[in-house]
Amino acid sequence: MKYIIDMIDDIRENIQNSKEYTLLAMLLKEDAQKNFQNAGEKPITSFFIDHERKELQLGFLDEAATTKELLASVDALEMDAMMYEIVVKISDAHPLMPVIGFGEDHIQKQYTFFVSA
Repeated sequence: MKYIIDMIDDIRENIQNSKEYTLLAMLLKEDAQKNFQNAGEKPITSFFIDHERKELQLGFLDEAATTKELLASVDALEMDAMMYEIVVKISDAHPLMPVIGFGEDHIQKQYTFFVSA
């Protein structure tokens, strides 16, 4: 499980706080050899900070979001909110999926959140 502070550090270190990267969620599934395989990906288009549940919820509700909007939404948070868990919300019918890692594609300018089923 990853937290907002982990994401901020990763964005700073790996894409130098670029505001141009699109956001992507990638579902990983473990195969018989215990290796993770890409089971699908989808652009993240929305995010919501749920202070009651202490979560940053990434989802697929609006138009394409970028690191610019994501960073703007977390920049104003209080320090204790930096420890909110990052989760992906596919829909109200599915359980929230915790983010287990991050990645980036500098050529396509994509920042990826990895989730596991």
